[in-house]
Amino acid sequence: MITSALFKRNSTLTADTLNCLGILAIVISSVMLLIEDVLRYSEVKYSSLFFCYSITVFYTVLVFLKTISNHGWAFRKGSIIYTSHLLVLWFISAFALNKEMNLFERSSDWLCILLFLSCAAIVATSIRQYLSRQMNHIMVFILGIATVVFAYYAIYLVPIYAIGILAVVFIGLSLHAFIPLFLLILTISLLSRMLREYPSAKYLLGLGIVVPLVVTVLFVYQWKGINDCIRRIQNQNTLHKNNLPEWVLVSREIPHNFITERFLKADLVYTTPKENRNWFWGDFEGSGFDEPKQHDPLVMIAELLIGKSRMDPEDKIKILKASYNSRHLAQERLWSGDYLKTQSIVTNIRIYPEFRMAYTEKTLTIQNNDLRTWASEQEAIYTFHLPEGAVASSLSLWINGREATSRLTTKGKADSAYKAIVGVERRDPSVLHWQEGNTLSVRVFPCSNKENRKFRIGVTSPLKKTGKSLIYENIWFDGPSFDGAEEAIEMTLSSEVKNLQSDLKQKENKTYALERDYIDQWNITMDEVPLSRNSFQFAGISYSLQDARPIKRSFNPETIYLDINNSWSFPEFQNIWRQLKNKKVYVYNNQLTVLTEENLEAQFKELNKQNFSLFPFYKIAEPSLALVITKSSELSPNLDDLKGTEFGNKLSNFFATKPSVQLYELETSSNPYLKTLKEFRAFRYNGGSQEKLINSLKAKVFEEAPETDTLVCIPSAQLAITKKETASTTVKANTPDHLLRLFAYNDILKRMATTYFANDYDREELIKTADEAFIASPVSSLVVLETQRDYERFGIDESKKSLQNASMNSSGAAPEPEEWMLIILAITTMAYILHRNGYLKKLTF
Repeated sequence: MITSALFKRNSTLTADTLNCLGILAIVISSVMLLIEDVLRYSEVKYSSLFFCYSITVFYTVLVFLKTISNHGWAFRKGSIIYTSHLLVLWFISAFALNKEMNLFERSSDWLCILLFLSCAAIVATSIRQYLSRQMNHIMVFILGIATVVFAYYAIYLVPIYAIGILAVVFIGLSLHAFIPLFLLILTISLLSRMLREYPSAKYLLGLGIVVPLVVTVLFVYQWKGINDCIRRIQNQNTLHKNNLPEWVLVSREIPHNFITERFLKADLVYTTPKENRNWFWGDFEGSGFDEPKQHDPLVMIAELLIGKSRMDPEDKIKILKASYNSRHLAQERLWSGDYLKTQSIVTNIRIYPEFRMAYTEKTLTIQNNDLRTWASEQEAIYTFHLPEGAVASSLSLWINGREATSRLTTKGKADSAYKAIVGVERRDPSVLHWQEGNTLSVRVFPCSNKENRKFRIGVTSPLKKTGKSLIYENIWFDGPSFDGAEEAIEMTLSSEVKNLQSDLKQKENKTYALERDYIDQWNITMDEVPLSRNSFQFAGISYSLQDARPIKRSFNPETIYLDINNSWSFPEFQNIWRQLKNKKVYVYNNQLTVLTEENLEAQFKELNKQNFSLFPFYKIAEPSLALVITKSSELSPNLDDLKGTEFGNKLSNFFATKPSVQLYELETSSNPYLKTLKEFRAFRYNGGSQEKLINSLKAKVFEEAPETDTLVCIPSAQLAITKKETASTTVKANTPDHLLRLFAYNDILKRMATTYFANDYDREELIKTADEAFIASPVSSLVVLETQRDYERFGIDESKKSLQNASMNSSGAAPEPEEWMLIILAITTMAYILHRNGYLKKLTF
């Protein structure tokens, strides 16, 4: 009985062919529209407009013919079901047209979902008699929301109605402008009919209309609150001059949520009402922020009602970089990269467990899927995230099918050469720059749609040591989309290890491989092995390894500074205060304030609101007797962001005196500001738990890295590298040259704390160190240019007394100058003996 009832219902449902055809056309058009987004980064040339518009016109003709055959020219008597399908098809076609003409930017994700549900509810009304009462009530609720959405679009497109009427003769494309208005009228008509059938659904209709209005009001209210907060900070900064830039103060105090992010991205990403011009057109101006433009009605309405923010766009970008992990998106771009895709990643790894380090080469292939032949050249920008202490040691770019390796030069020369060639001459360069926060920036140009582009970077990295385990961390990147990218990985071990934990499959002895879809963050774990005692020799210097054993230093601080922000909890703060209250304890709240039992809670509540803190070390009166206790959030301005500011200048002058400040960081997770100062060895660093801190205070003993001019420590690897002069010419072929590269990198950072802010750190001795080790650093960059003439034009000479670009085979000691003489002398002697005995005459060629 149930089966026969269902069969009867389905038969009735499919009886109206035009109704079923309309639903099928909507499904096909929707799929066609989605396919265009899916194929955006593929090789397939595809535009949804032709298919969607053709289907829409075809169904429109069918509906007109059906109506004329049934009712003559009385179109108002036509079926509302056909009209519903017709208008939904035109709406889909309108979005396909928008991809070509860009009347408004692509819709925000939440708006796309809402539009889909609205159209689905309209289509579902054609079969509402087959749906349950509950489903019809839900449809009324959704149609109530749809009424508000279509009303917004109808009002938004008012400025182009006149143009639409005049241009209607142009194959009807301009009719798309009126579709939201027609959908609004249709939705009201459908609701009227459904309320006659289900009178009790009027409450759900009211709720559907009220919900989006309430959400809009709340959004605008929050928007106003953020705007008022920024105005207050700006006014206070004007009244009371602060050493920190205004944008830092704003970033530190405004709430961090999705509304604030939209507030900061208004005009940069989200379209807003434009002054002195039509505000419904897509924004053709560059914003300096590499994120696709979006249309969000909430942002549009909020900006329209509250008005423009007084914040400078550059300050907004700085806040997004510092507080929303958007540094990659905010990089300066000379050419667009909208249609680029990372097609494949080949990762070649050589791990040296006995040296507690690894060398990784990543070869990336870039594909340009821009269909336009007149604007096909694009610029690829990548940000590579490295393990702590890692350094770039090679760069290659394929030019005309051949691999061209990089040269090392100063950052200024590399940047000038790249910008001159890319900005004016549009030829083949690539450049790699060091960036704060264990990142690298790599630029490749041009990437055309005629052929794929390939480049390779090489990174020397220490292995992280945790307990008795060594961990290799993958080098991952931000850049052109890697959706669907293929990855091939091969790893080779220089010695046997135990308990290797990895997804890689053993290929042969000490070699492992894997092919899969690209995954960005992963690691390989193995048991530690004893450190090798072999040394690497170069230019009369020997480099060797030892375990980094911290030395204990007697230290009883007289003054303690608590660096409070919202990463602290009050119980944690109280616990530390109980151990310190017999000492002089300060917090910094626009000025140094002595903590007491009376002001303890008030000061904490005030400082705990801050998203991050930038402790002003220059405020410390007696650095050698002071202890700074800090805890970090993940994000903050970089040290480079503060260059040229009063805060930065004072900080630079303070560290130029090489003060002996002791810093203890709870939980050892540094923000970018402290991380760079830590790498520069600007203070004596300790980190760990509260218990460890309390024990150190009670024992009056703190640990310290035993670094000297000839010894550097790599904390993450618990490794120390020493250098010393040697007269030995013994070649130990299994010792990688990466010992020198890691020593040089850490040595450069250690010597830069006093000069980083002064912009005079391109000192000859630092550049010489970087050149010898051939590494990217704050003073050096890697660059690939197309011709020898280009190198000569920009004064970029080839390194002579240098390790050159690292490679998978660059292990073993390099022959010393005297070793070359011995080799030449041996060859000459052998040739003489062979000649004297007549052996050379017997050789035939």
